[in-house]
Amino acid sequence: MDDLNRAGILEFTSGGLVIYPTETFYALGCLATIHPAVERIFAVKGRPTDKPLPLIVADWGMCERFLRMRPEEEELARKFWPGSLSIVVDVDPRVSTLARDLDGRSAVRMTPHVIAAELCRAAGAPLVSSSANRSGQPPVCVPGDLDPELVRQSGALVVDAQPWPAGGQPSTMVRVVARNAVRMVRVGAVSAEDISAAGFEVVSEYKIF
Repeated sequence: MDDLNRAGILEFTSGGLVIYPTETFYALGCLATIHPAVERIFAVKGRPTDKPLPLIVADWGMCERFLRMRPEEEELARKFWPGSLSIVVDVDPRVSTLARDLDGRSAVRMTPHVIAAELCRAAGAPLVSSSANRSGQPPVCVPGDLDPELVRQSGALVVDAQPWPAGGQPSTMVRVVARNAVRMVRVGAVSAEDISAAGFEVVSEYKIF
């Protein structure tokens, strides 16, 4: 990742924003533990602050440090992570309140994208992973399609490196509501059939994020 040089990492870990590729689309992110940086993402995107921002983690070690998963949540995660399944789980209070709901939970996935994972690992904490577009606008898969005004206003470091995102559907978001029962918060890349095949019952949809 030539764009992610030492100076860029230092800026990023001190509160800067970054636009980076994920397995689905380009994301606008920051360290989830730096509240002012998370606030800037809401401002740049024009996103309502009552919609918490989703997160990515790099590996299981980061999960142990920042997530407070119940056994059934971890069981589901281990069947799909790394992958495009975001699970609503309790997170460490170091995570900004703007990336948590009123119950202290965040939608988290372990990204399978090599660059996103490397960036997250280098940062040493979960990253905000919101699509790099203004709210209501379509997400993008290549740097050339990024909104130049979004890039300018955010002041974000743009990681222009391949593999570029594959596009398609965004990550699926779920909440584990019982021992082997899952509610679909957002339908996406992982289908209800995939979740059922993993041994979890999919109950009625319930949108909170």
